[in-house]
Amino acid sequence: MNLNLSLFLLALPSLILGESNNLRGAEVERELATNGFHENLGSCSGATCGMWGDPHMVTCDGLGYDCQGIGVFTLMQNHMFNVQARFVDIGAHEHNLVRGWGLTHGASLTNDVSIEFLQNPEVPVIQLGFGKVHYEYQETETFASEEGCSPWTTHKPLNMPGQGRTVEPSVQACRQRCEGVEGCTAFAWWADGGCHLNIDTDTPVPSPRHWSRALAGRLDNDCGKPFEEPEVEDPTEESMHGVIGPRNNCPLLMHLDGELVDISDVHSNGGTLYGGEGEPMWVRRWKNDVVVNWKTNTGDYATAKYIARGDGPGELWSCHWNFYICLPASQQDQFEATTVGLLGSPDGNTHNDWMDTEGNELEVLWHHNPNRHEDAIDYCYDNWCVSQIDSIVMPPSGETWEDIKCEHEDYEDFDIDSGCILSAEKIKDACKEVPPLLQHACEVDCCNGGCGEVPETVEEIDENLKELSEDDEDIQYDVPKHDECEDDTFENTGETVCPDAGESIVTLVNTKGSVDLPDGAEVIYGIVPNVEPHDGMSGMSVRFLINNPFDDIADIYVKHDKSVYGSFMDPVCDPLEKVDSGCDTGATPVEVACHEYPGMAPFALVQVYFSSRGIPGSETSVDKCCDAPDDEAAGVVEYTFEIMCQCPGEVVG
Repeated sequence: MNLNLSLFLLALPSLILGESNNLRGAEVERELATNGFHENLGSCSGATCGMWGDPHMVTCDGLGYDCQGIGVFTLMQNHMFNVQARFVDIGAHEHNLVRGWGLTHGASLTNDVSIEFLQNPEVPVIQLGFGKVHYEYQETETFASEEGCSPWTTHKPLNMPGQGRTVEPSVQACRQRCEGVEGCTAFAWWADGGCHLNIDTDTPVPSPRHWSRALAGRLDNDCGKPFEEPEVEDPTEESMHGVIGPRNNCPLLMHLDGELVDISDVHSNGGTLYGGEGEPMWVRRWKNDVVVNWKTNTGDYATAKYIARGDGPGELWSCHWNFYICLPASQQDQFEATTVGLLGSPDGNTHNDWMDTEGNELEVLWHHNPNRHEDAIDYCYDNWCVSQIDSIVMPPSGETWEDIKCEHEDYEDFDIDSGCILSAEKIKDACKEVPPLLQHACEVDCCNGGCGEVPETVEEIDENLKELSEDDEDIQYDVPKHDECEDDTFENTGETVCPDAGESIVTLVNTKGSVDLPDGAEVIYGIVPNVEPHDGMSGMSVRFLINNPFDDIADIYVKHDKSVYGSFMDPVCDPLEKVDSGCDTGATPVEVACHEYPGMAPFALVQVYFSSRGIPGSETSVDKCCDAPDDEAAGVVEYTFEIMCQCPGEVVG
């Protein structure tokens, strides 16, 4: 593109018209670190710890880390309990969606938790689980509820004439919307809830993998029709299981001392599964929860809570447990002296929550460590895999120890920009308000399809573990951040965001003012090309961060176009006030609409104004549409950039 065309397009709108990880806070001195035993879980008062999601550990002292392994692991072992959990592979279909993460096979979920109560040999070992919940539905990237749909597919144009994006809870609801609109013959439903209607002449096109996952269907196929959920395969388990979960569609199995117990007649809204109030062990079901109480040898109670989560068997975010356990305060000294396992030692010191099977302290490799997730999984496998002779976990019917034992595979880090169900921007937006401990875990779960559970899970953890620190000063172990700065180095610049391009996708096309852009200075960085349409926008856009290349603080104004419904462009100006120099992890992203013309690669044009008292005065001023305050002492310089909206050679429908 030539300079005159760029400048003409910039002027056109104005000619026409005249956006550590811990729960408890700062490190507590050992003599003051008994606050972990000041909590409550049901009838138990004491230290509480647990795990959630796929799966994320929260020790009794408040250390949070991930253990996304596969196999049978020791959660806790002490003078009172032997607690083991079986983490399962999320399934063959999910592998297609999270390939490249390397979280062992992709990610894992908690399928079974078995608990042996050591203070009373008459109390049976209890195991609650879902049996074989991962069904081989079909060797594609779709699931039971997606039969007939084409994944990672949308249409061009995005909407049929007269229709726009609505938000629907499922692909089934999106199909129903299409059925009610005259002329609609096809549709696309996105994992963020977006529903778009189409007609026969609209062309199915692949959607980029960094957008939210899209399903395309037609009224003349099965996509979005009512579906039958997979049934439990084993006849015995089918006749004896209960149901639990958000939609009462997870098969609840209970084993006592290794024997399957018939709980098929227990009401889903409440009922006793074993024992009764005041007995040595009482197991009660209420909606999505199963609560187990044990009467201890000191006369008080220990409590465990199982909370069923997931979309159901054969679905993307399958049945799994969030699990919490309370250790009664009356035996605090014994717990501190004897407790080992993935849930740590409940002594108020997060730094000794990693240990070997003998209780010897291991270094917690989670603080400022680029390999922290790999180290965490290695810690799980190297120390807490259960041997066959020590296992108290019963395999599902038809499987053996060989099917459930630990499998240790190589690890590659999770990438928020690759293969997630939601786009990186939507994941970050969904997780931005959660407490520091939960941020990374929230992003992992959202990527894998569990974003809808996050608000409820935050409340759940707050209820069961009491204290969630929202103060950055309280963070002991850093949560990984997906920012654009590493050692003050700018990432995803015009030169680096498209490594195969051989050239920068950002071009400086014009300068106004007394200061030329310094050689090598980065202004545009953190570039995300080819951003998916959203929130009323249409067509392609590009997102990026703005750097202040000057030594002094500057007010920055970014004038650009924003697309609206249809193909219209509105000129807008984004103010960024009091921006310091250097790479800023907290910088506000700017999203700019792209111009698309036949025979030309799509591009965006932006005017960036810097207003600073460190800039020599000139006759240049900030465009009046930016509504900048008057500051006679500040100089202004204006740079105009052209940004390519997709990497050269990239084909986007």
